[in-house]
Amino acid sequence: MGERTLRGMFWAYGSYVGGRALVMVSVAILARLLTPADFGLVAFALTVTALLDTLADLGVSQALIVIGQDESRDRASTAWTLSMLIGVALTLLTIALAPLVALFFDEPELVAIVAALGFNFLIRASAVTHFALAQKRLDFRARTIAEMADVGVRAATGIGLALAGAGAWSLVIGYLAGTTARAIALWLLVDFRPRPRVHRTDARALLRFGGGLAALDVISAIVANMDYVFVGRVLGKTELGLYTIGFRLPELLIMNLSIVAGVVLFPAFAGIDRGALGRSFLVALRFTLGVAAPLAVALVVFAEPIVLAVFGDQWVDAVPVVRVLSLFAFAVAVGIPAGSAYKAIGRVDVLLKLAVPRALLAVGSIAWFVDEGITAVAACQAAVAGLFAVIGILLASHLLGAGLPAVLRAIAAPVAAAGLMAAVAVGIALAVDGPWLTLLLAGPASALTYVLALWRLAPDIPARLLAAATSGRTVAA
Repeated sequence: MGERTLRGMFWAYGSYVGGRALVMVSVAILARLLTPADFGLVAFALTVTALLDTLADLGVSQALIVIGQDESRDRASTAWTLSMLIGVALTLLTIALAPLVALFFDEPELVAIVAALGFNFLIRASAVTHFALAQKRLDFRARTIAEMADVGVRAATGIGLALAGAGAWSLVIGYLAGTTARAIALWLLVDFRPRPRVHRTDARALLRFGGGLAALDVISAIVANMDYVFVGRVLGKTELGLYTIGFRLPELLIMNLSIVAGVVLFPAFAGIDRGALGRSFLVALRFTLGVAAPLAVALVVFAEPIVLAVFGDQWVDAVPVVRVLSLFAFAVAVGIPAGSAYKAIGRVDVLLKLAVPRALLAVGSIAWFVDEGITAVAACQAAVAGLFAVIGILLASHLLGAGLPAVLRAIAAPVAAAGLMAAVAVGIALAVDGPWLTLLLAGPASALTYVLALWRLAPDIPARLLAAATSGRTVAA
């Protein structure tokens, strides 16, 4: 894995988290202006649209990254046209399903909310090909500006409407406004002007590869959203609101690492010779774990002071959920290098074979334990994700010729440093009282412990991350 890829991953994660930090600030403000029931109501609708979102372009944009190293304008125009047709269909389908969704969750207000969110498919489809081309070119400048436009407009719109008393609609309209800003930015920054047309040869190639990815996305979406469905249907919108806020911190710091890692590693792995892919996989796993492990430790140990300081006392019941979902997010993040490698070598079938039993186990366990509350639901997700992350890494090490001993050597230092950090963090947290004082004292001390331990055990990780952030040189992995 070259320094260019590592530098891209570093800055992509930094920019992505920077944008999501702005989202977190807006959510913290909205959490004090709105109620858990307001968040839960919108979460109902977003759960439905997230499931339909897996069909938004049938994997065509991802296929565009892999199929051919050239950037055929005709192929890209075909991808854009297919995406737009699917976007129109999903918008109409969402509007048609809105009354049924409201009936299922027994929330009449959902009819208008779900229908409004359906237009997000059409708006996003207009620029999904531009986003794919930017990803193919590793053009993180365009992606960063577009994402920052999204979160900035969404935050400003949502907070303004919440102050005006719009309630749950402040979240809905803010979401649509952000997507629109993102699409406009991509059109302005990415050098691609589509011509509506469908070339049969290109369409068949895109749909053939993208279809497998779309099937995988459907299964992944079921795993990712069934907890919301069960919590909302069985426990109600207030508990769903608490669960949603409980997901925010792990999503911001750890889940976004997995998203960015997948965005960068997929095209990077696709351009690497098969013989070198095993080594690149180990490097990616090592660096992903090096960033994800301390974040997971920090959220598990400091969940209560962070929630109280950021969201306020009315969200204290979300603290156990934050702790457990931090483990879930960590498992998802460390499994991304293996998944990206499978896609890069065209082995989507391996991902599907892993995804089906994972979905069945996750849905079955959540259905069984949902009556125990939202923390039990989070525990089901974390346990299943952890099991399949281990299976995926072991299988990847075999398929790519890396070997289990090499995997253990790659992860040993970050795991040991994170363990030392956890001991220091727990000791200080137990000795200090008050959320802000705990964060001010234990946070920096824990971070310093991890950095020093990692620098002692694996100096290549902090050194290369620093080099990726400051150097323009290309260094061999």
